[in-house]
Amino acid sequence: MELRLKREDLLAELAPMQGIVERRTTIPVLSHLLLRAAGDRLHLAATDLDVSLTSSIPAEIAGEGALAVQAKKFAEIVRAVAAERIELTLESERALRVVAGRSRFRIHGLPAADFPTLPTVEGQPRLALPLASCRRLIGKVLFAVSSEESRFQLSGALLRLKGERAEMVATDGHRLALIDVALPAAAGEDSILVPRKALQELLRLEGEGQVELRRGEHHLSFRCGAREMICRILDGAFPDYERVISRGNDKRVTVERRVLAEAVQRVALMTGERNRGVKLEFGDSEIAIAAANPDLGEASETVGCDYAGPALKIGLNPDYLAQFLSAVETDRVLLELKDENSQCVGHPARPEGAEEPDERYVCIIMPMRI
Repeated sequence: MELRLKREDLLAELAPMQGIVERRTTIPVLSHLLLRAAGDRLHLAATDLDVSLTSSIPAEIAGEGALAVQAKKFAEIVRAVAAERIELTLESERALRVVAGRSRFRIHGLPAADFPTLPTVEGQPRLALPLASCRRLIGKVLFAVSSEESRFQLSGALLRLKGERAEMVATDGHRLALIDVALPAAAGEDSILVPRKALQELLRLEGEGQVELRRGEHHLSFRCGAREMICRILDGAFPDYERVISRGNDKRVTVERRVLAEAVQRVALMTGERNRGVKLEFGDSEIAIAAANPDLGEASETVGCDYAGPALKIGLNPDYLAQFLSAVETDRVLLELKDENSQCVGHPARPEGAEEPDERYVCIIMPMRI
Protein backbone atom coordinates (compact mmCIF):
# COMPACT_ATOMS: atom_id res chain seq x y z
CA MET A 1 0.00 0.00 0.00
CA GLU A 2 1.32 3.38 -1.03
CA LEU A 3 -0.77 6.54 -1.34
CA ARG A 4 -1.01 10.31 -0.90
CA LEU A 5 -4.08 12.22 0.28
CA LYS A 6 -5.25 15.44 1.88
CA ARG A 7 -4.78 15.60 5.65
CA GLU A 8 -8.07 17.51 6.01
CA ASP A 9 -10.03 14.76 4.24
CA LEU A 10 -8.45 12.02 6.33
CA LEU A 11 -9.01 13.86 9.60
CA ALA A 12 -12.69 14.43 8.79
CA GLU A 13 -13.25 10.66 8.48
CA LEU A 14 -11.10 9.64 11.43
CA ALA A 15 -13.15 11.76 13.87
CA PRO A 16 -16.43 9.76 13.73
CA MET A 17 -14.46 6.48 13.77
CA GLN A 18 -13.16 7.21 17.27
CA GLY A 19 -16.56 6.64 18.86
CA ILE A 20 -16.92 3.21 17.26
CA VAL A 21 -13.63 1.56 18.23
CA GLU A 22 -13.40 -0.24 21.56
CA ARG A 23 -10.80 1.37 23.83
CA ARG A 24 -10.99 -1.27 26.57
CA THR A 25 -11.25 -4.66 24.96
CA THR A 26 -9.74 -8.12 25.29
CA ILE A 27 -9.70 -8.30 21.47
CA PRO A 28 -6.83 -6.00 20.39
CA VAL A 29 -7.97 -5.58 16.79
CA LEU A 30 -11.20 -3.88 17.94
CA SER A 31 -9.15 -0.85 19.03
CA HIS A 32 -7.83 -0.59 15.45
CA LEU A 33 -9.00 0.93 12.17
CA LEU A 34 -8.76 -0.96 8.92
CA LEU A 35 -7.09 1.09 6.18
CA ARG A 36 -7.42 -0.32 2.65
CA ALA A 37 -6.16 1.36 -0.50
CA ALA A 38 -7.98 0.33 -3.67
CA GLY A 39 -8.71 2.04 -6.97
CA ASP A 40 -8.52 5.75 -6.33
CA ARG A 41 -9.77 5.77 -2.73
CA LEU A 42 -8.65 4.98 0.79
CA HIS A 43 -11.30 2.91 2.57
CA LEU A 44 -11.60 3.05 6.37
CA ALA A 45 -13.52 0.77 8.75
CA ALA A 46 -14.07 0.54 12.51
CA THR A 47 -16.16 -1.92 14.52
CA ASP A 48 -16.94 -3.13 18.03
CA LEU A 49 -18.73 -6.21 16.57
CA ASP A 50 -22.16 -4.64 17.28
CA VAL A 51 -21.75 -1.32 15.47
CA SER A 52 -19.48 -0.69 12.49
CA LEU A 53 -18.67 2.42 10.47
CA THR A 54 -17.09 2.46 7.03
CA SER A 55 -16.10 5.36 4.81
CA SER A 56 -13.77 6.27 1.96
CA ILE A 57 -11.91 9.33 0.68
CA PRO A 58 -10.16 10.21 -2.59
CA ALA A 59 -6.44 9.39 -2.70
CA GLU A 60 -3.56 9.06 -5.17
CA ILE A 61 -2.93 5.32 -5.00
CA ALA A 62 0.50 4.13 -6.12
CA GLY A 63 0.10 0.67 -4.62
CA GLU A 64 -2.90 -1.17 -3.18
CA GLY A 65 -2.88 -2.93 0.19
CA ALA A 66 -4.40 -2.94 3.67
CA LEU A 67 -3.41 -2.72 7.35
CA ALA A 68 -5.17 -2.31 10.72
CA VAL A 69 -3.68 0.55 12.79
CA GLN A 70 -4.32 1.65 16.36
CA ALA A 71 -7.21 4.11 15.96
CA LYS A 72 -6.45 6.62 18.70
CA LYS A 73 -2.73 6.91 18.00
CA PHE A 74 -3.18 7.16 14.24
CA ALA A 75 -5.74 9.95 14.71
CA GLU A 76 -3.38 11.78 17.08
CA ILE A 77 -0.59 11.66 14.49
CA VAL A 78 -2.80 12.96 11.68
CA ARG A 79 -4.16 15.71 13.95
CA ALA A 80 -0.67 16.76 15.09
CA VAL A 81 1.11 17.11 11.75
CA ALA A 82 1.05 20.47 9.94
CA ALA A 83 1.41 19.44 6.30
CA GLU A 84 -1.54 19.67 3.90
CA ARG A 85 -0.86 16.24 2.39
CA ILE A 86 0.06 12.94 3.98
CA GLU A 87 1.85 9.93 2.49
CA LEU A 88 1.04 6.42 3.79
CA THR A 89 3.28 3.50 2.87
CA LEU A 90 2.87 -0.10 3.99
CA GLU A 91 6.35 -1.27 5.00
CA SER A 92 5.23 -4.74 6.10
CA GLU A 93 2.02 -6.48 7.10
CA ARG A 94 2.51 -4.98 10.58
CA ALA A 95 3.98 -1.52 9.97
CA LEU A 96 2.82 1.70 8.31
CA ARG A 97 5.07 4.62 7.42
CA VAL A 98 3.48 8.08 7.71
CA VAL A 99 5.16 11.09 6.07
CA ALA A 100 3.78 14.62 6.42
CA GLY A 101 6.06 17.51 5.50
CA ARG A 102 9.22 17.01 7.57
CA SER A 103 7.51 14.64 10.02
CA ARG A 104 8.16 10.90 9.84
CA PHE A 105 6.31 8.19 11.77
CA ARG A 106 6.37 4.42 11.73
CA ILE A 107 3.28 3.01 13.41
CA HIS A 108 2.88 -0.68 14.21
CA GLY A 109 -0.35 -2.39 13.25
CA LEU A 110 -2.04 -5.74 12.74
CA PRO A 111 -2.53 -7.72 9.53
CA ALA A 112 -5.69 -6.81 7.65
CA ALA A 113 -6.69 -10.48 7.78
CA ASP A 114 -7.12 -10.15 11.57
CA PHE A 115 -9.81 -7.49 11.17
CA PRO A 116 -13.37 -8.83 11.56
CA THR A 117 -15.52 -9.37 8.48
CA LEU A 118 -18.16 -6.64 8.55
CA PRO A 119 -21.86 -7.31 7.89
CA THR A 120 -23.55 -5.92 4.80
CA VAL A 121 -27.10 -4.75 4.23
CA GLU A 122 -28.36 -4.63 0.67
CA GLY A 123 -31.61 -3.54 -0.93
CA GLN A 124 -33.50 -0.33 -1.47
CA PRO A 125 -33.68 2.28 1.29
CA ARG A 126 -36.71 1.97 3.56
CA LEU A 127 -36.44 5.60 4.58
CA ALA A 128 -34.44 8.67 3.51
CA LEU A 129 -34.14 11.75 5.72
CA PRO A 130 -31.82 14.77 5.73
CA LEU A 131 -29.01 14.21 8.23
CA ALA A 132 -30.15 17.25 10.23
CA SER A 133 -33.68 15.79 10.55
CA CYS A 134 -32.29 12.40 11.58
CA ARG A 135 -30.10 13.99 14.26
CA ARG A 136 -33.05 16.05 15.51
CA LEU A 137 -35.22 12.95 15.95
CA ILE A 138 -32.49 11.18 17.90
CA GLY A 139 -31.75 14.22 20.06
CA LYS A 140 -35.38 14.35 21.18
CA VAL A 141 -35.33 10.88 22.75
CA LEU A 142 -31.73 9.71 23.30
CA PHE A 143 -31.56 11.00 26.89
CA ALA A 144 -34.38 8.61 27.87
CA VAL A 145 -32.62 5.44 26.64
CA SER A 146 -31.70 3.12 29.50
CA SER A 147 -28.01 2.78 30.35
CA GLU A 148 -28.58 -0.51 32.20
CA GLU A 149 -27.25 -3.30 29.99
CA SER A 150 -29.39 -5.86 31.82
CA ARG A 151 -32.53 -4.17 30.47
CA PHE A 152 -31.54 -4.87 26.88
CA GLN A 153 -35.00 -4.19 25.44
CA LEU A 154 -34.74 -0.63 26.82
CA SER A 155 -31.11 -0.05 25.79
CA GLY A 156 -32.18 1.48 22.50
CA ALA A 157 -34.95 3.53 20.93
CA LEU A 158 -37.94 2.11 19.09
CA LEU A 159 -38.32 3.44 15.54
CA ARG A 160 -41.81 2.87 14.17
CA LEU A 161 -42.49 3.53 10.50
CA LYS A 162 -46.19 4.21 9.95
CA GLY A 163 -46.68 4.91 6.28
CA GLU A 164 -46.20 8.64 5.88
CA ARG A 165 -45.17 9.16 9.52
CA ALA A 166 -42.32 8.00 11.74
CA GLU A 167 -42.27 7.70 15.51
CA MET A 168 -39.24 7.34 17.78
CA VAL A 169 -39.61 6.56 21.48
CA ALA A 170 -37.26 5.69 24.34
CA THR A 171 -37.72 4.93 28.02
CA ASP A 172 -35.66 3.75 30.98
CA GLY A 173 -38.63 3.10 33.24
CA HIS A 174 -38.27 6.45 35.03
CA ARG A 175 -39.02 8.74 32.08
CA LEU A 176 -40.16 8.41 28.49
CA ALA A 177 -39.64 10.59 25.42
CA LEU A 178 -41.61 10.29 22.18
CA ILE A 179 -41.60 12.20 18.92
CA ASP A 180 -43.92 11.60 15.96
CA VAL A 181 -43.22 13.39 12.66
CA ALA A 182 -44.41 13.43 9.06
CA LEU A 183 -42.12 11.85 6.47
CA PRO A 184 -41.26 13.32 3.06
CA ALA A 185 -42.32 10.00 1.45
CA ALA A 186 -44.20 6.89 2.53
CA ALA A 187 -41.95 4.34 4.27
CA GLY A 188 -44.25 1.36 4.84
CA GLU A 189 -44.89 -0.24 8.22
CA ASP A 190 -42.13 -1.47 10.54
CA SER A 191 -40.90 -1.44 14.14
CA ILE A 192 -37.15 -1.48 14.79
CA LEU A 193 -35.18 -1.34 18.04
CA VAL A 194 -32.05 0.75 17.37
CA PRO A 195 -29.23 0.33 19.96
CA ARG A 196 -28.05 3.29 22.02
CA LYS A 197 -24.49 3.34 20.67
CA ALA A 198 -25.65 3.57 17.06
CA LEU A 199 -27.93 6.48 18.00
CA GLN A 200 -25.09 8.24 19.83
CA GLU A 201 -22.76 7.96 16.86
CA LEU A 202 -25.42 9.08 14.38
CA LEU A 203 -26.04 12.12 16.56
CA ARG A 204 -22.32 12.98 16.35
CA LEU A 205 -22.17 12.82 12.55
CA GLU A 206 -21.67 16.18 10.87
CA GLY A 207 -22.27 17.34 7.33
CA GLU A 208 -25.20 17.48 4.97
CA GLY A 209 -27.00 15.10 2.68
CA GLN A 210 -29.53 12.31 3.14
CA VAL A 211 -29.39 9.42 5.58
CA GLU A 212 -30.72 6.26 3.93
CA LEU A 213 -32.06 3.50 6.18
CA ARG A 214 -31.87 -0.10 5.01
CA ARG A 215 -32.96 -3.13 6.98
CA GLY A 216 -31.53 -6.64 6.81
CA GLU A 217 -32.54 -9.74 8.73
CA HIS A 218 -30.46 -8.87 11.80
CA HIS A 219 -28.83 -5.54 10.95
CA LEU A 220 -29.66 -1.94 10.11
CA SER A 221 -27.71 0.25 7.72
CA PHE A 222 -27.55 4.05 7.90
CA ARG A 223 -25.83 5.42 4.80
CA CYS A 224 -24.91 9.07 4.35
CA GLY A 225 -22.66 9.88 1.43
CA ALA A 226 -19.52 7.72 1.61
CA ARG A 227 -20.20 6.77 5.23
CA GLU A 228 -22.20 3.72 6.24
CA MET A 229 -23.02 2.69 9.79
CA ILE A 230 -24.32 -0.83 10.37
CA CYS A 231 -25.65 -2.04 13.72
CA ARG A 232 -27.38 -5.06 15.13
CA ILE A 233 -31.12 -4.79 15.60
CA LEU A 234 -31.98 -5.23 19.29
CA ASP A 235 -34.18 -8.21 20.13
CA GLY A 236 -36.93 -8.08 22.70
CA ALA A 237 -40.38 -6.59 23.11
CA PHE A 238 -40.54 -2.85 23.73
CA PRO A 239 -43.14 -1.83 26.36
CA ASP A 240 -46.62 -0.73 25.32
CA TYR A 241 -45.67 2.91 25.82
CA GLU A 242 -49.00 4.46 24.78
CA ARG A 243 -50.56 2.97 27.91
CA VAL A 244 -47.96 4.81 30.02
CA ILE A 245 -48.92 8.25 28.70
CA SER A 246 -51.53 9.64 31.08
CA ARG A 247 -54.68 11.09 29.56
CA GLY A 248 -56.15 12.22 32.90
CA ASN A 249 -53.74 14.99 33.91
CA ASP A 250 -56.13 17.92 34.23
CA LYS A 251 -53.83 20.53 35.79
CA ARG A 252 -51.99 22.50 33.10
CA VAL A 253 -49.01 24.76 33.77
CA THR A 254 -47.28 26.90 31.15
CA VAL A 255 -43.86 28.32 31.98
CA GLU A 256 -40.85 29.91 30.28
CA ARG A 257 -38.54 27.05 29.38
CA ARG A 258 -35.20 28.77 29.99
CA VAL A 259 -36.32 30.39 33.25
CA LEU A 260 -37.48 27.05 34.65
CA ALA A 261 -34.35 25.23 33.45
CA GLU A 262 -31.99 27.73 35.07
CA ALA A 263 -33.91 27.77 38.35
CA VAL A 264 -33.98 23.97 38.56
CA GLN A 265 -30.26 23.85 37.83
CA ARG A 266 -29.50 26.26 40.66
CA VAL A 267 -31.70 24.53 43.23
CA ALA A 268 -30.32 21.11 42.23
CA LEU A 269 -26.89 22.23 43.45
CA MET A 270 -28.08 21.32 46.95
CA THR A 271 -29.07 17.77 46.06
CA GLY A 272 -26.82 14.76 46.54
CA GLU A 273 -26.20 11.60 44.55
CA ARG A 274 -28.42 9.49 46.83
CA ASN A 275 -31.17 12.09 47.20
CA ARG A 276 -31.34 13.43 43.67
CA GLY A 277 -34.71 15.16 43.73
CA VAL A 278 -36.29 18.60 43.84
CA LYS A 279 -39.76 19.55 45.00
CA LEU A 280 -41.95 21.68 42.76
CA GLU A 281 -44.94 23.35 44.38
CA PHE A 282 -47.44 24.85 41.96
CA GLY A 283 -49.50 27.76 43.21
CA ASP A 284 -51.36 30.73 41.78
CA SER A 285 -49.15 31.96 38.89
CA GLU A 286 -46.00 30.66 40.62
CA ILE A 287 -43.80 27.58 40.95
CA ALA A 288 -41.76 27.21 44.13
CA ILE A 289 -38.73 24.95 43.59
CA ALA A 290 -36.91 23.58 46.64
CA ALA A 291 -34.29 21.03 47.62
CA ALA A 292 -32.94 19.95 51.01
CA ASN A 293 -30.01 17.75 51.89
CA PRO A 294 -29.04 16.95 55.51
CA ASP A 295 -25.34 16.92 54.58
CA LEU A 296 -25.31 19.99 52.32
CA GLY A 297 -28.14 22.34 53.25
CA GLU A 298 -31.12 23.62 51.31
CA ALA A 299 -32.11 25.87 48.41
CA SER A 300 -35.31 27.39 47.06
CA GLU A 301 -36.41 29.64 44.21
CA THR A 302 -39.67 30.77 42.67
CA VAL A 303 -40.53 31.34 39.01
CA GLY A 304 -43.64 32.78 37.42
CA CYS A 305 -46.01 30.63 35.39
CA ASP A 306 -49.50 30.48 33.94
CA TYR A 307 -51.49 28.36 36.40
CA ALA A 308 -54.72 29.04 38.23
CA GLY A 309 -55.59 25.63 39.66
CA PRO A 310 -55.40 24.20 43.18
CA ALA A 311 -52.06 23.98 44.98
CA LEU A 312 -50.04 20.91 44.01
CA LYS A 313 -46.66 19.49 45.01
CA ILE A 314 -44.56 16.94 43.12
CA GLY A 315 -41.02 15.60 43.45
CA LEU A 316 -38.96 15.20 40.27
CA ASN A 317 -35.43 14.27 39.32
CA PRO A 318 -33.85 17.60 38.24
CA ASP A 319 -31.65 15.89 35.64
CA TYR A 320 -34.66 14.34 33.94
CA LEU A 321 -36.50 17.66 33.94
CA ALA A 322 -33.42 19.52 32.63
CA GLN A 323 -32.92 17.05 29.77
CA PHE A 324 -36.51 17.48 28.65
CA LEU A 325 -36.24 21.27 28.82
CA SER A 326 -33.01 21.13 26.79
CA ALA A 327 -34.64 18.99 24.08
CA VAL A 328 -37.63 21.30 23.61
CA GLU A 329 -37.25 23.99 20.96
CA THR A 330 -40.08 26.34 21.99
CA ASP A 331 -39.69 29.27 24.38
CA ARG A 332 -42.40 27.92 26.68
CA VAL A 333 -43.33 24.44 27.85
CA LEU A 334 -46.60 22.92 29.01
CA LEU A 335 -46.59 20.63 32.06
CA GLU A 336 -49.67 18.47 32.62
CA LEU A 337 -50.13 17.19 36.19
CA LYS A 338 -52.65 15.29 38.27
CA ASP A 339 -51.31 14.78 41.80
CA GLU A 340 -48.04 14.14 43.66
CA ASN A 341 -48.13 10.40 42.87
CA SER A 342 -48.80 10.72 39.14
CA GLN A 343 -46.48 11.35 36.25
CA CYS A 344 -45.57 14.78 34.92
CA VAL A 345 -46.28 15.05 31.19
CA GLY A 346 -44.33 17.69 29.31
CA HIS A 347 -44.98 19.19 25.86
CA PRO A 348 -43.75 22.16 23.83
CA ALA A 349 -46.09 25.15 24.28
CA ARG A 350 -46.90 27.26 21.23
CA PRO A 351 -47.87 30.94 21.37
CA GLU A 352 -51.61 31.49 21.35
CA GLY A 353 -52.88 31.58 17.79
CA ALA A 354 -49.69 30.05 16.35
CA GLU A 355 -50.06 27.30 13.78
CA GLU A 356 -49.48 23.88 15.30
CA PRO A 357 -46.61 21.94 13.67
CA ASP A 358 -47.32 18.57 12.09
CA GLU A 359 -45.52 16.68 14.84
CA ARG A 360 -46.05 15.40 18.35
CA TYR A 361 -43.46 15.56 21.13
CA VAL A 362 -44.07 14.40 24.68
CA CYS A 363 -41.85 13.62 27.67
CA ILE A 364 -43.06 11.78 30.76
CA ILE A 365 -41.26 11.97 34.10
CA MET A 366 -42.28 9.72 36.96
CA PRO A 367 -42.59 11.39 40.40
CA MET A 368 -40.23 10.89 43.34
CA ARG A 369 -40.89 10.74 47.05
CA ILE A 370 -39.14 13.67 48.74
